[in-house]
Amino acid sequence: MESEELIRRCRAIKLSDEEKGRVSFKSKMKDKGEKIVAGCLIDKVINTRGVSIEGLKMGMQRVWKTTKEVKIESLGDNIFIFKFGSEADKRSIVVGGSWHFDRALIVLIEPIRIGDVKKQDFSHTSFWVQIHDVPIMCMIKEMATALGEAIGKVEEVEPDAGGECFR
Repeated sequence: MESEELIRRCRAIKLSDEEKGRVSFKSKMKDKGEKIVAGCLIDKVINTRGVSIEGLKMGMQRVWKTTKEVKIESLGDNIFIFKFGSEADKRSIVVGGSWHFDRALIVLIEPIRIGDVKKQDFSHTSFWVQIHDVPIMCMIKEMATALGEAIGKVEEVEPDAGGECFR
């Protein structure tokens, strides 16, 4: 059975009020679930066209060069879940972003434990920004931070040991 068909069938399952009271998670189940969540990233490809899961998987494997396999599942609406075989691989992808596929931005987020994945916030992502033609006297961390804040939230400025921003 195709994964999308399985997802569709699972979404169609409804519990009656009586049955809802009987379903509970045991501690071991919760621990396993949290471990799975910790190894995943949710991604949305910001594109008006549909995205091929096979194309996305091949493209990301080529660029990411992970040490272990990355599994990918489509959740519909250009939203995908990536399950990493290694925490180090996952961290390098998060730190190495932002990413794109087929000229479309990929917004990667850490999944929230409970809730509809499609309702998670895909409205923000980090970018590495390089600013050119800055006057020499302004090539300092404080000015780089001020210029960056004119664009949005500044996460990090990379000056040299003396606090200057020369490359």
